[in-house]
Amino acid sequence: MAEGREATGTVAERPVELAYQLTVDDLAAAIRTRAKVTRAGVFRRRLLVYTLVVTAVGVLLSTLGDGRRDTPWYLYVALVASVAFMTARPRLQARQFHRLSERQGDFRAVVDDTGICLTTAHSSAGLDWHLYPRYAETPELFVLLSADKSAVGVSILPKRGLSNPEDADRLRAIFGRHLIRADAAAASDVDGTPSRGRDGDVRRGAGSVGLRLLGLVLLFFAYAAVQKTVNPDAFPRLQHNNAPVSAIALILGASAVARAWWVVRRMKVMRIVTAVLAAAVLLVGGAAVYRIGPMLHCWGSDRIARGPDGDYACYDF
Repeated sequence: MAEGREATGTVAERPVELAYQLTVDDLAAAIRTRAKVTRAGVFRRRLLVYTLVVTAVGVLLSTLGDGRRDTPWYLYVALVASVAFMTARPRLQARQFHRLSERQGDFRAVVDDTGICLTTAHSSAGLDWHLYPRYAETPELFVLLSADKSAVGVSILPKRGLSNPEDADRLRAIFGRHLIRADAAAASDVDGTPSRGRDGDVRRGAGSVGLRLLGLVLLFFAYAAVQKTVNPDAFPRLQHNNAPVSAIALILGASAVARAWWVVRRMKVMRIVTAVLAAAVLLVGGAAVYRIGPMLHCWGSDRIARGPDGDYACYDF
């Protein structure tokens, strides 16, 4: 038995070896992972999302009124370009980095408790653990990150480079002894677990407030967009059919309010406050639904008018 335990301990201390070539998919996945688990990456991603939302709201606003057909074309171009940029940015960066990694040829990494020894056809380097104090794991990769805010330094270890599947557990155990799991910390911060203490609670609370305000603006916009249509006495002519735009704003607003609750769902006090405020905000959404619902059968029509009996007639020109 003693000999068995000694043999087991000896096996556990063996280095883990990997042999691989980096692909564009590997690099793109590592860039996405870094953006998810670093503060700088999360900030940039949220900034892009908020920019996209503001642009979308601008497009919605521009479709209202008599100038509906004169909507500036560059608003639509900006919206499409923002979506395309957010989607394609990691892969575009990955293609640039891949040109450099291709010149290195095959990679061979040896990982043990002292660090990582990385060799290629043209270079070799020893990486101590203090250079990459945190890591994240995806289904295909281990991604090691430097300590700076933006994680400029990244080292990628594809799991396919392991000689057998059991080595993934051994590699995970080595990382667990020397590194901090960045993706687990980020997940805890997002789902409400108090992993980062008071600062994390403050950030989640501020994010929840911002989402509620955004939801309120969108729901109020949905309500106001059909103001002329529901008041034929004050506006006794055919009106532009803003019901589709109003319905989209309503969906976006409700999604923002739901997300606001989700962010703080494990924070007891904030959860209660958010639920109360969300109920008040959703009252505006309910009023918008009451207004918009009867108009939705005219979804594809250009103009709409409300008759004396309260029904809506659809017109196409």
